[in-house]
Amino acid sequence: MEDVTLDRDDIVALASDARVAILKTLDSRPMTVSELADGFGLARSTVHQHLTVLTDADLVTHESTRKWREYTLTKRARRLLHPGKDHRIIFLLSTSLAAMTVGVLCVTSYLRGFAVQGGSIVREPLLLYAGEALLGVTLVLWCLALWRGSSVGE
Repeated sequence: MEDVTLDRDDIVALASDARVAILKTLDSRPMTVSELADGFGLARSTVHQHLTVLTDADLVTHESTRKWREYTLTKRARRLLHPGKDHRIIFLLSTSLAAMTVGVLCVTSYLRGFAVQGGSIVREPLLLYAGEALLGVTLVLWCLALWRGSSVGE
């Protein structure tokens, strides 16, 4: 995870409650000046000034289409708004590794079975069920990690 350092422009940009609210609103989807102005009940010129400060601080970027200009967050702004999401992915992956290891051990123990006094091999089905359940949990955790990872990178 890359650290985000703040300079004077960042402090100035984040010092306004309106600009912080704009950042949080843009976190959901790209928006135009008119949409933001209507949502906050501010004049378009006021919202445009706030967006200019945020753009100068490299927290917001814009894309122009034929009809309008849509503003969206930069990766840097997303890291500021969501600083701890990378830790969740590491936790999910390490937990899934533990579940997978124990699951494989349970299935292997079931397949090997236990030797009893007469030389016959007995297999405990509970080991198979536990192993399958843990391997299923592993798959779910991997899917969650992939889903969280794709939402962090956006």
